[in-house]
Amino acid sequence: MTKKKYVKSQLNLNNMGTRSLTRIIPRQEGLAYDKAHEKPELALVNIYQQYDGYPEYMAVEYAKWLEVISIGNGISGNPELNKYANGVGCFAAQFIKHFKDRPGGLYLSPIDDDYGWADYVYTLFPKEGEETYMSVYDVLLDLVIFVGKPDAVLKKYNKKELV
Repeated sequence: MTKKKYVKSQLNLNNMGTRSLTRIIPRQEGLAYDKAHEKPELALVNIYQQYDGYPEYMAVEYAKWLEVISIGNGISGNPELNKYANGVGCFAAQFIKHFKDRPGGLYLSPIDDDYGWADYVYTLFPKEGEETYMSVYDVLLDLVIFVGKPDAVLKKYNKKELV
């Protein structure tokens, strides 16, 4: 076991909050999913999560939400909240509304906020008419541990529903 893994295990054993940042960066040509954590200036929002930021919870919750929302351009009829977003800005606003369910826990943070104190950095890559990709950067390991679509997140991290 490497020192970094040992330190991470100790943090989890001590029941400390697993802090994370989530950035929503519209998908764009030339931006590698595994390098986006280094490009906060491209984010529409930078969201700080005080606790439960580990992938087995946070990535799974994000993936469940991402599986049911689509992103388009324009509104017709009466689209349902959390099922349809009118562009990536609407997607980002709905994301915050969905995951901010009480005082505390989730905060908006400056776009250029450094992630040195967070355990994970999640980056969501929405695009009109396509599924949203997600990357997960493990700060302590200094490694991107996941890149993919919501179904792949659930296959990798949703251990509760497999039991």
